[in-house]
Amino acid sequence: MTKELIQDYTLKISQANPSGIIVLVYDIADQYIKDALTAFDAGNMEDYQTNCQLACRCVEDLLQALNYSYELAFPLMRLYVFINREISVASVMRRVEELLAARDLLLSLRGAFEEVASQDTSEPALYNTQTVYAGLTYGKNQLNESVVGPSGNRGFTA
Repeated sequence: MTKELIQDYTLKISQANPSGIIVLVYDIADQYIKDALTAFDAGNMEDYQTNCQLACRCVEDLLQALNYSYELAFPLMRLYVFINREISVASVMRRVEELLAARDLLLSLRGAFEEVASQDTSEPALYNTQTVYAGLTYGKNQLNESVVGPSGNRGFTA
């Protein structure tokens, strides 16, 4: 994943509410799978396996975020365990079929969570974050961002 994508995801996470963060974890997992497929096509098995492992971590984060007080959490748990196993098998066996199947499942689940997130009107999950205004100033072929707000301990309150 490029530095620009990491910065973009970091900014989105700092502004997102809890259900929006779940959608972003799906997006990050999808990006790692795309990076793994690119590495596979290039014959770079080390990067392929690394990106598969990072995608598995994202699925593990989704698994840990489940709220088991809801009945829907149990079928989701089984799906996440299956997806994680498929990605792991793809990594170990150095095949893409399982990885593509896992990606398809993740994308269909992401669509459902995106619908939920669009209806969520809760506050951002992180408080004490800086507000970023994009587009106020710009240069040739670049967009400058202005940051306003507290500069210390971003996202955390004492």
